Amino acid sequence: MYSESTILVLSGSSNESETIARMLADHYRVIEADNPEDALTQLSNGVDVVVAELEGPQSSALELLRQGKTDHPGKPFLAVANRGDVDTAVAAMKLGAADCLVKPVLREQLQTVVSRLIEESQQKMGPESGSDPQSKHGSNIDIPPGTSLEDLERAAVEQALAQHQGNRTHAAKTLGISVRTLQRKLKAWGIPVVPLQHSSPTNNFALPTHAVHSGHTAYSAHAH
Repeated sequence: MYSESTILVLSGSSNESETIARMLADHYRVIEADNPEDALTQLSNGVDVVVAELEGPQSSALELLRQGKTDHPGKPFLAVANRGDVDTAVAAMKLGAADCLVKPVLREQLQTVVSRLIEESQQKMGPESGSDPQSKHGSNIDIPPGTSLEDLERAAVEQALAQHQGNRTHAAKTLGISVRTLQRKLKAWGIPVVPLQHSSPTNNFALPTHAVHSGHTAYSAHAH
């Protein structure tokens, strides 16, 4: 199904950004920018989501994110990081990235996350957008030094399970993955899945506000 939403992709030095653009072109109007200056100009032309490839601590994507969130605070940014480059991924989240994917990016995973970001952005434009709790977050995210992408992955999975009272189907939907993938992760980590009866979802985990997507697993960017 084709959407009229517009996705801006900031080109990087690798071929990953071209691949990302092709993955999204089947469902969205995709425009590409060669540099942060061009991207900032495009942001005023009805862009719904920005996808930027991170290329280390000096990445131009971080500058785009920093300036873009200043000029367009409600615009969702999706960062794409190299596996193992935790520092740059964390820097992007602290600057206000709505989510982060880790290479290699899967088509279904990418489309699921972009679709969710568009939906969340549209909801924020409603009458209660000013009270959105995520607007209060940004550079104050507290991520302990030495935190790995796997740590963030596991934390996001645990939070999704708590949010949905242990329901793996709903948790997997929130995370943007299949139930089978979730079950495989839980088995690898030795996490028991016990549905919580007669209780409401609670936030029992001290998690960062934004989470990271790693490998085949997507992590929710909702407040944790």
